[in-house]
Amino acid sequence: MRVVRPLPALATYILVFLATAFPPPGAAQAAKYEGRRIATIQFVPPDQPLEPGEIKDMLPLKIGTPLRMVGVEDAIERLYLTGRYEDIQVDAEPYNNDVIIRFITRDSHFIGHVSISGNLSDPPNRGQLANATRLDLGQPFTDDKLAQAQAGIRNLLSVNGLYESRIRPEFEYLAQAQQVHIRFVVDSGRRARYARPVLKGDLKLPEARVVSAAGWRRWIIGGWKQVTQSRTRQGLDNVRQQYEKQGRLEAKVGLDSLVYDDDTNRALPTIHIEAGPKIEVRAIGAKISQKKLRQYIPIFEEHTVDPELLLEGARNLENYYQSEGYFDAEIVPKEQRVTNDRATIDYLVNTGNRHKVAHVAIQGNRYFSTATIRERMFIQPAGLLQFRRGRYSERLLRRDVDAITNLYQQNGFRDVSVRPRIVDNYGGKTGEIGVYVAIDEGPQYTIRSLEIEGVKHLDVARIRDTLSSVAGQPFSEYNVSVDRDLILEQYFSQGFPNPTFEWNSKPAAQPHEVDLQYVINEGSQSFVREVIVTGLKFTSPSLVDRNILLSPGDPLSPSRMTETQRRLYDLGVFAKVDTAIQDPDGETSRKYVLYDMEEARRYSFATGFGAEVAKIGGCQQCLEAPAGQAGFAPRFSFDVSRLNLWGLAHSISLRTRVSTLEQRGLVNYSAPRFRNNDALNLSFTALYDKSLNVRTFSSKRLEGSMQLSQRVSKPTTLFYRYVYRRVSVDTATLKISPLLIPQLAQPVLLGALGFTLIQDRRDDPVDPHKGIYNTLDLGLAEHIFGSQRNFLRALGRNATYHPIGRKMVLARNTSIGNLYAFSYRGDPSQAIPLPERFFSGGASSNRGFPEQQAGPRDLVTGFPVGGNALFFNQTELRFPLIGENIGGVLFHDAGNVYTSLRSHPFRLRQHGLQDFDYMVQAAGFGIRYRTPIGPLRVDLAYSINPPRFFGYKGTQDELLAAGQEPCRTQPDRCVVQGISHFQFFFSIGQTF
Repeated sequence: MRVVRPLPALATYILVFLATAFPPPGAAQAAKYEGRRIATIQFVPPDQPLEPGEIKDMLPLKIGTPLRMVGVEDAIERLYLTGRYEDIQVDAEPYNNDVIIRFITRDSHFIGHVSISGNLSDPPNRGQLANATRLDLGQPFTDDKLAQAQAGIRNLLSVNGLYESRIRPEFEYLAQAQQVHIRFVVDSGRRARYARPVLKGDLKLPEARVVSAAGWRRWIIGGWKQVTQSRTRQGLDNVRQQYEKQGRLEAKVGLDSLVYDDDTNRALPTIHIEAGPKIEVRAIGAKISQKKLRQYIPIFEEHTVDPELLLEGARNLENYYQSEGYFDAEIVPKEQRVTNDRATIDYLVNTGNRHKVAHVAIQGNRYFSTATIRERMFIQPAGLLQFRRGRYSERLLRRDVDAITNLYQQNGFRDVSVRPRIVDNYGGKTGEIGVYVAIDEGPQYTIRSLEIEGVKHLDVARIRDTLSSVAGQPFSEYNVSVDRDLILEQYFSQGFPNPTFEWNSKPAAQPHEVDLQYVINEGSQSFVREVIVTGLKFTSPSLVDRNILLSPGDPLSPSRMTETQRRLYDLGVFAKVDTAIQDPDGETSRKYVLYDMEEARRYSFATGFGAEVAKIGGCQQCLEAPAGQAGFAPRFSFDVSRLNLWGLAHSISLRTRVSTLEQRGLVNYSAPRFRNNDALNLSFTALYDKSLNVRTFSSKRLEGSMQLSQRVSKPTTLFYRYVYRRVSVDTATLKISPLLIPQLAQPVLLGALGFTLIQDRRDDPVDPHKGIYNTLDLGLAEHIFGSQRNFLRALGRNATYHPIGRKMVLARNTSIGNLYAFSYRGDPSQAIPLPERFFSGGASSNRGFPEQQAGPRDLVTGFPVGGNALFFNQTELRFPLIGENIGGVLFHDAGNVYTSLRSHPFRLRQHGLQDFDYMVQAAGFGIRYRTPIGPLRVDLAYSINPPRFFGYKGTQDELLAAGQEPCRTQPDRCVVQGISHFQFFFSIGQTF
């Protein structure tokens, strides 16, 4: 395929023709001096848009040579073709026996930043008005384009009911780069209201009903709504839907005019309606619901009836019936004539016998394995859960044959033949079919030699290293096209805008071998003259400069232009980043690269309302339900962010959440690309968190932290942080033995250094099918960091995903954590503050527990008290269940939260009601429904060996009054309780 160089703009050629056919003023005077020696060449004004060296190389006129008018005309043409000049005049002046040639020029101007200001009424917004100008960055600016821009703005305002608008353009010229920044000052004026619409055509509905359907009248307070483009469009759609409800699928509803009356400030709509007949669509010969007919027949979506849409509907119905096992289904559409304002469309359905795909076999393949070929096939044999009758249709069979053929041809088998064969009554069973695909591979063509010609500026060896078609490799046109794209991309990245690629091949001396030749025409190379940035108001220019990957003198690389654009977007402070080459059609080798910004709003606000239902640790005052009971918590959130602080892309945000379970406020300051390093991001965080009635206690946390993240590679990220916090427990909410309250309820100051490693090699983080995911989190709390307790916290996780065939995935996740206390004078088991301990169990760790209900418990009340170690292992077999979007999961979870890692974590049996250091197991079944935001997850788990424990039935005051040993003094209050065998979970996203 040849890449064709775009021609310069037509306007440029017209100017060149006029300049040469009708010489500019002074040219006739210059003709009098033809033959004289040129003493000097001058330009007026002296500062020219082209660089002196570029002008010198471009002009055919040279100092010291005789003056020729052909050279003058050629010079004018070349200067015009650069696109940098709007007008050129030539003057000549005698100097002794020589002549002075003087070019008097007027520069062109090019479109720069386009903005909208003034008194505006939304809609339309400023961005829509700017787009309506159709003034493209870097293109030549002319009076005609300005008039078109004003007309575009005025038209957009008019269709939004702003008929009395005033538009005034203002210009700012940047002489150095010949740019003009255009600001349109718009006064949108008052917005018109709708008048009662005029209805024309064949309505077949009462006028009042049509007017009501449009929705332009205000019913509560009377009168008519204001005119907007979206409201007008929605009104017409509402009217069309009203006719569709009557079965009039061919109804045509159009706006003939919207006439404004400035005296009344009303816009009068005139709507033309052709209702058309009522249309009934039926399936003759088989039962099918109207819902499915609407789903598969496109006339309902396209709002029209034509033969092509009817045939498309027939094909869709055939595919539907074939997917249901009617592989011989034939559908014929038949359109009836209109009678008494009714038309009937019949689909004559002959389903034939119902079949089942019992067997699919591949024969004759030697080069590719059967598994490799089956991966590319849509036809599937019947399965136990998915595709109960298999998946087959003639369309799918043709697609599979084409896919197999392309696979072989792309690997050099140019003469491959793929022949399908269908066997009825497979295995002697009526209604079952076998699909056989016979492959005659034929010979494989390979490349004996590759010759590359025309490469002058790039490294041939480097180009050759990237190619697919080299000596010894299979020969195919597909691989040649891949090589063409790779070669042209390398030239584009080095500033060659118009390279071309041609290839040819010829048979080599040996059979089935070819000699391949690539011929490249590089064309001219373009370079960056300067990078110009416009549109900045608050952002520091130095920030933008640090992210621009192009410098003056560099090759003009579109890929680096695009990468710069992406980097600027990634700063998060720009709503829009446009990039362009100024005057791309101008014939100059050094061009301006333009970046025009639109800064995002610096302040953003967000509010949210919601509620959550979860199992929590009982009520506020009583000690009931230590294993959790259902609770309802309304929730409100409010967030505010300030972007682009100091113009450096820094941001600060406040996030709050208030509910009956939690009050939380977080202030975060973020400094991305720390020290101009793309891999580093610095953040500071202040946190206030008060958790009410969660697990065993209510806690308060005041925290400040500093974190530096480092992107080591695409899958690997490191986090370094320092955290200082004060954690305290509300003693009135502690649901534990009075003996433990003094030790566990004391406020504690903690200072810790932390390190986190994340390695993500999954194919899809939302729903992975293969890969690996590792995390390691380490934290050291020590007195030298300001901590009152000294301990080491380690938590690691490893998850792997292994595909089994094409349909199933075996997923596994293992988590290990440990808290190690040191240099503590008291009881080492109490060294870890209660809020810092491990609390786990539930949907993301072990589904044999309710949320946060795993691990050691208070021996009197039965409420969890957390542990110093954890170990969990989850295994899931994920498989398709129904169709393409519903899948199933069989899972097994095992593990627990332990007193320590030395507490026999793999023991499977509980030794008494005071033993919680054993592995709890759960098995179950789940359903996954695929959605754009991730799979919806429903899991039903059965806990094989849930823990049992003592629980105190009474209030906290009664517990305190019972003394040191309440179970001895009040044995009737201490009863045996336990975790339920059955647990149910609902959430979004895979378990891990």
